[in-house]
Amino acid sequence: MTMRHAAGRHLIELMTGFWKTQALYIATELGIIDAIATAGRATGGALALETETDPDALRRLLLFLARLDVVTGDESTGYALTPVGELLRTDIRDSMRDHVRIYGSHFCPAWGALTHSLRTGGSAFSHVFGSDLFPYLQEHPETSLTYERAMVAGTPFFAEVGQAFDFSGARKIVDVAGGHGALLHEILTSNPGPRAVLFDAPHVIEESEGHPIATHHADRCERVSGNFFEAVPQGGDVYLLSRILHCFDDEACRQILTNCRLAMGPDARLVIVERILGKDAGSSLAEGYNMHMLVVLGGGRERDETQYRTLLGKAGFTVADIHPLPLETHLIVATPH
Repeated sequence: MTMRHAAGRHLIELMTGFWKTQALYIATELGIIDAIATAGRATGGALALETETDPDALRRLLLFLARLDVVTGDESTGYALTPVGELLRTDIRDSMRDHVRIYGSHFCPAWGALTHSLRTGGSAFSHVFGSDLFPYLQEHPETSLTYERAMVAGTPFFAEVGQAFDFSGARKIVDVAGGHGALLHEILTSNPGPRAVLFDAPHVIEESEGHPIATHHADRCERVSGNFFEAVPQGGDVYLLSRILHCFDDEACRQILTNCRLAMGPDARLVIVERILGKDAGSSLAEGYNMHMLVVLGGGRERDETQYRTLLGKAGFTVADIHPLPLETHLIVATPH
């Protein structure tokens, strides 16, 4: 293959990326993945009956999914799930099903309006759906649940946060905008000493009722609702901000960080989990999410290390340490000054 042909092939792979997004989304949304999981191995014909889909169309989708290493097999032997496909099942722990669903149903259409973001610097999501993301989620409870589960599905590194930072000596951990409490659940499970506060918007705290943070740690974790642009709970000696700052512009982040600083004592620590631009050579995840924050949130962005140091410095913090985590995330430890 000549260099020109190789470049052309690579370009085709790049420009047809949406094929993969939608194939994964539909296979998940229509129950095709779960039907294969239940059967163990099934032909396209049997799956078409089970999922009420057109047999020929479904066989074409299965061929494509096999090429993507989501399923394995063929029509004569039947199709089974690969380890990648297993991650899309509804009935497994750490399923990424909702991650795929929110990307297919909401984020992919928003990316279709990328021109709006590039022309205006604003949110393409807002342009498509008529509302900024977080107000939209508040008005659409089912989508909000999918979104929160998706945010957890994208965080297999949560278990390693406790290896990068020692929480065992903490008295009170405050997880600011902690969602349904998945990270806090991991931390409290591994560290029996600390008490905690899960702090988020009222509808998110309400949604967390049936999650492990409420069912397993009710005696150690208080769930508090509020607005982090106004204030955060006081008295913690460790404050968490996991994948929150990349959702907002610098001024909004300064307000969140300042409120954390006002709630903290001089010996408290701020623990931030974010992707950092320029930290992982040879991959495009951070740069891709930098674009994603523009498309979905408008003012959101990923930042490089210098930008984080500057942002934290203006809010009264000094960066004490930075630890790498899986999936190109990093843990930033900051101290008040």
